Amino acid sequence: MAASEAYPFASTGGLSGVTGSLPIALENAGHQVSLMIPFYRDAANLGSYEWVGGYFLTSAGEDFGIARTVLPGSSVEVFLVSKDEYFNRPGFYGPDSASGYADNSARFSFFCRAVAAACESLGTPPEVLHCHDWQTGLAAAYLRSYRRPAVVFTIHSAHYQGNFAPEEFPFTVLPASLLSMDGLEFYGMFSFLKAGVVFADQVTTVSPTYAKEIQTPPYGEGMDGLFRNRAGALTGILNGIDYGNWNPKDDPAIACSYSRTTPLRRISCRKDLADEVGLVETEGAMIAGIVSRLTDQKGLDLVFPLLDRMVGEGISLVVLGTGEKRYMDSLRAEMKKHPGKITARFMYDEAMARKIFAGCDLFLMPSRFEPCGLAQLTAMRYGAVPLVRKTGGLADTVMDVAQGGCGFVFEEADSEALLETVLRARRAFDDRKAWSGLVRRCMGRDNSWDSRVGDYVKVFDKALAARSSR
Repeated sequence: MAASEAYPFASTGGLSGVTGSLPIALENAGHQVSLMIPFYRDAANLGSYEWVGGYFLTSAGEDFGIARTVLPGSSVEVFLVSKDEYFNRPGFYGPDSASGYADNSARFSFFCRAVAAACESLGTPPEVLHCHDWQTGLAAAYLRSYRRPAVVFTIHSAHYQGNFAPEEFPFTVLPASLLSMDGLEFYGMFSFLKAGVVFADQVTTVSPTYAKEIQTPPYGEGMDGLFRNRAGALTGILNGIDYGNWNPKDDPAIACSYSRTTPLRRISCRKDLADEVGLVETEGAMIAGIVSRLTDQKGLDLVFPLLDRMVGEGISLVVLGTGEKRYMDSLRAEMKKHPGKITARFMYDEAMARKIFAGCDLFLMPSRFEPCGLAQLTAMRYGAVPLVRKTGGLADTVMDVAQGGCGFVFEEADSEALLETVLRARRAFDDRKAWSGLVRRCMGRDNSWDSRVGDYVKVFDKALAARSSR
């Protein structure tokens, strides 16, 4: 596998959770897996590494070093590509979360060349190269004429495409003929994501519904025609979560261990969360939680008009996340307006996230689009009942209680539809015996990677068949 980040070495979001855990699930199923990521400065203090002998060369004659370690809790080898001029700097994609480095086209085209070179020169050549997101898309282009490995490219979000000005195309060291409509050209730019989609043997995305959605203009981000063209090689496979890492039976960050058979012990975690964030009058009230980036995608604009009504109905809200200033400013104003009822922390703190998953009653994800989503899977694992909009992976993982599911679902992206569903959940919460059964149903869902591995193996087999037929 190749990716720009993997937990715990480099992490900014859901991508790293996938690339840090899917390889382990594949290994547990009997496959030999290794992972390649850049050796960022921030990763240097997150493990012990050994240097693989000598320097390696890309097809363009550039040298790079490789450090080796393993994913924690496994024997999956992690190879970190070392090139000081590109990766020995603060951050992964830019100096902060708001801006990317001006030379990212050069940085990640180099990384893709290193990945392609390593497939030929680093140990036994792999049968399959599985690339994740736009930062690895060019690897498929560099390997386009090779018999092996077969290439699988996974789109974690079509919104992030790695599009750059044509003046930067020479950094790729690819023939100019590829800067065309049939190649990498995309509305006057060139696109790493398009390279992965065009040249991979198989393409996946992170839920079956999202695989259908991106073939339509509202979700395809300008590439819906390309996705329709590759529909025969496009598969949606749900993300999973690492059940060893996310387990309320032995999570040291939460106040009390519990399981599906002992859900009432969550009461201690609920009290701990309320005390931690300063909620008051929680007896008989419902605690709703949000752990999210604070962006338009997440549907937060649908929530703000409802907060007065929610508080009036006995619903408190705990928010954890960072993002757009206007959302943070709005939350600050709501905290002043409803002290002890609405609280927010503008950071990502994994320990705090765990407390929210373990302590809230209802977990809100009213996303406008959501390729898969991991938070709703983690919430269910910890017994927090999800309330979601029917889109992408949320539609695939949460069925409404009215249809025998274990969550609450609304369809239209408007505040009235959300309010109706929130109030429906609030009424259901008053029947504590039935709610306890709902919590147990959530915790009984299998959203582990083990349940997804077979689907990936089928895609790998398809990619091998496609490559061998060339």
